[in-house]
Amino acid sequence: MISIVCLTFLVVLSSARWMPPAGSISLINRPDFDFLNDDYNVSHSRSKRYIGLSKRYKLNRRYQECVAPGEVEGHCKHVIYCPLDVVGISGKAALDYLCIIEKIHVGVCCPDDILLQSLTGAQLIMDLPAGGEEYDDEDAFTGCGLTELARPVGNRASSPAKRWPWLATLYKPSEGNRQFCGGALITDKHILTAAHCFNGLKANDFRVRLGEYDFGRAGETRSRDFSVSLISNHEEFSQGTYDNDISIITLDKSVNFNSYMWPICLPPLNASYEGLTATVAGWGQQYYAGPTSEVLLEVSVPIWEHKRCVDAFAQRISDTSLCAAAHEGGKDSCLGDSGGPLVYQLKNGRWVAIGIVSWGIGCGDRGLPGIYTRVDKYIPWIVKRTIVK
Repeated sequence: MISIVCLTFLVVLSSARWMPPAGSISLINRPDFDFLNDDYNVSHSRSKRYIGLSKRYKLNRRYQECVAPGEVEGHCKHVIYCPLDVVGISGKAALDYLCIIEKIHVGVCCPDDILLQSLTGAQLIMDLPAGGEEYDDEDAFTGCGLTELARPVGNRASSPAKRWPWLATLYKPSEGNRQFCGGALITDKHILTAAHCFNGLKANDFRVRLGEYDFGRAGETRSRDFSVSLISNHEEFSQGTYDNDISIITLDKSVNFNSYMWPICLPPLNASYEGLTATVAGWGQQYYAGPTSEVLLEVSVPIWEHKRCVDAFAQRISDTSLCAAAHEGGKDSCLGDSGGPLVYQLKNGRWVAIGIVSWGIGCGDRGLPGIYTRVDKYIPWIVKRTIVK
């Protein structure tokens, strides 16, 4: 019997791919579907508007330019996200800070000089988590979803260790620092990952490492380990079906962003990725039932048409899931990559986390893609647990 462990990333050469005997395909990270019958149905109603575009929500971002009292340049922001205590300013002076956001909300002109010491400093932190389409087109060198390749680094050659700076690895100190899941950095204190990673675990049972690349080479990157203060699994996560397989980890201290540790963006709402190519990376098994990798591996995989994915499984595949893998087999995620992000690069150059590695049957088997939690279906839930106060 195979234990349900975390799904990992896989690039399988055809000559090395392990295939289970006919009739004995094992379930990897599979929920127990035996109790389901034809009458089984669960509602998956989700918000249909992206948090960054919906006037229902107050997003932590800069709006139009403005001039605060004292001829101080700034940007209009919702008052709860401005470090300046405008509410505590008495009399007419407070009125001089007021501005209008999108013709609906009353905001305050928040001086830029208290928000940013550099373009990649405090302002970046204040605006997270952020959507990949939330930045102006000319703002190409700061904000989420950018790697060193997109940011000026002088004449230095970019290191492969900096290719995916938002990748987090989760490991257990009590088991020789064994890596068991992945995740994605979305703010200076929050990791987006999968809820099934924490079955039976408490916050002090594991650690989070950012900036890792090769576990076999100590000190080869500026990696940093973090303790966890809170695990926030989705309230409707089902261990039986893996529905709502999403979680937010809160770190015990803030991350100091650098070229090895940088946040990824949240995706646009309701965008279609069918037929497009995304990327998944991790340190999981290199092939089904094989060894894990000490070096970070990555693979590009096509996003399947949802109907084709539904037809490929006897289990119910909901609209809160994405399916991705090489149609011919051999390229997939696998044991150990659970919780890691499925990422896609928008036209503006920013990378967004469109999926979270959740479950699959085998690894890289032809006709059986990996199943990912679809991130855009959970944007309000993510924001509520990161920036909404």
